[in-house]
Amino acid sequence: MSTDFRHMMSRRRFVLAATGVAAATLVHPATPRASAVDERRIRIAPGHASFTSPGDPLTPVWAYDGTVPGPMLRLRQGRPVHITVENGLDEETTVHWHGIRLQNAMDGVPGLTQQPIKPGTVFVYEFTPPDAGTFWYHPHANSLVQLGRGLAGALIVEETEPVAVDRDLLWLLQDWRLADDGQMAPGFGSAMDAAMSGRVGNVVTINGTAPADQSVRAGEHVRLRLANASLARIMSLRFEGHRPGRRRDRRPAL
Repeated sequence: MSTDFRHMMSRRRFVLAATGVAAATLVHPATPRASAVDERRIRIAPGHASFTSPGDPLTPVWAYDGTVPGPMLRLRQGRPVHITVENGLDEETTVHWHGIRLQNAMDGVPGLTQQPIKPGTVFVYEFTPPDAGTFWYHPHANSLVQLGRGLAGALIVEETEPVAVDRDLLWLLQDWRLADDGQMAPGFGSAMDAAMSGRVGNVVTINGTAPADQSVRAGEHVRLRLANASLARIMSLRFEGHRPGRRRDRRPAL
C-alpha cells in the first residue's frame, strides 16, 4: 500500500469521524433542559390568625405554611407537579386536591388511597392537572376538626392559553365558630354538628379576613374565582348595584 493511499484513507476516516461528532452534537444537545416538573412544598402546623378587630387576641388555628387560608397554589394545565407535604401536627393528616382529576393514589383519602401522613413525616403528591379551573385543597383525616381549625387553601390551574381579563381575583370563603374571647369554640363533633356534617360558624371570612368592599372600575373585566371552604354553611352572594355576567366571547367576566 502506498503512502499516498494510506494518507487518503486517514483523511477520509477523520472527515467521517468529524461528521459523526457534528451529527451527534445536533441530535444530543450538550446542555440538558431544566426539569419540566413544578416542585412545591407545604408544611402543616399550628399557628395563629386574626379574625376579629385589630388588637384583639389571636385565634389558635392549624395552617398550611402558617397562613389561613393556606398559600394559593397556581399550577399550569398539563404540567406535572410534585408537592411535598410535611406534617407538623400531633396527629395524622392528608391532603385532598378537591376537584382535580388525578390518579387514585394521589387523592388523599387515608386508609383508602394512601396511608395517612404521620406526625413529623412527609408525603409527596405527584400529578399532572388535566383541567384548568379553580379548585381547593384540604385534609381528609379527622376532617371536621382539621377543616374547622383552618386547613384549607385554593388551587388554581391556569390555562395553556391565558384568558384575557383585567383582573383575576379569588374569594375563598370560610366560617369560624369563635368564643367571646376570640378563641376557637370547643365542642367539635357534637350531635348537631354530626347531623349537619360539620358546624356552622358565627364569623365569616374572605381570604382569611373580614369581608370588605372590593373596588371595581366601570367596564372592567374581572375574573372572580369562588371557593366555599366552610364545613356546613351554604353561602348566598349578592352583588348590589352590579350585574355579574359573561363576556360575549364566552370567557368569564365575573
